[in-house]
Amino acid sequence: MIPFMADPYIDQYETIAYGKFGVGQILTLVVGLDPDADPFVKIVAARLLADTEAMWTALAKSGSIEVVTYTEQESANVIAHARSTLRRLVAYAESRADGDIIVRDILQGDTLAVTLRRRPVKLAAALEHAILGIKKHATRLPEHVQWTLDVTAAHSALADLNGSVRQARTDRRSMTPEIEAARTTWLRRYSSTKLIIRGILEPLGRASMMPEIFDDLAETHRAQGVHDDEGVAVPEPAPPI
Repeated sequence: MIPFMADPYIDQYETIAYGKFGVGQILTLVVGLDPDADPFVKIVAARLLADTEAMWTALAKSGSIEVVTYTEQESANVIAHARSTLRRLVAYAESRADGDIIVRDILQGDTLAVTLRRRPVKLAAALEHAILGIKKHATRLPEHVQWTLDVTAAHSALADLNGSVRQARTDRRSMTPEIEAARTTWLRRYSSTKLIIRGILEPLGRASMMPEIFDDLAETHRAQGVHDDEGVAVPEPAPPI
């Protein structure tokens, strides 16, 4: 695949999130870097917005806007509890002798801040690693039994949520011909926009900004309504601006 091409697994709902985010970032971060290129950059952003709006229209016509979401209160509570449990575990581990070593194994070498920002599927994997870390350092953690129970319970609840959302995504995966055509058009536009913006940034030594502009390239997503490759659902998209 050509570098910076659109991920072919971007589904019909995520086109709205990635499109809106990309347009906003282009206008905020790219316009002004090369004043001579600004009129062209604005045209490129406008065309991506137009195809994103066309995608929204196709989804709305088919009645496909209502989707399963992680933003519902019950789901949000499960995720918040998982993060809180991991945060408390790390604080406890840090209070023990050689706490830095224990925490490193619990978090697999990552920082707590990075781990807590992960999406639900990857957060579940982090909890699995935490359970292994507790087991490895059980002799240094007097309350290891209770912590194992707490982290296991948080992981189970999050895994159940991820499974439910994954099934819901599978159940609504089918597309009408109109939606499929709009998505194909959008993917072409998104990919070409990446190449154009890369061409603007590269001579300026700013190609490293690409993940800030196109959220599907980012390790930690910021666009509301996207998922990783293990199938996290998306929130109901709002009409493009």
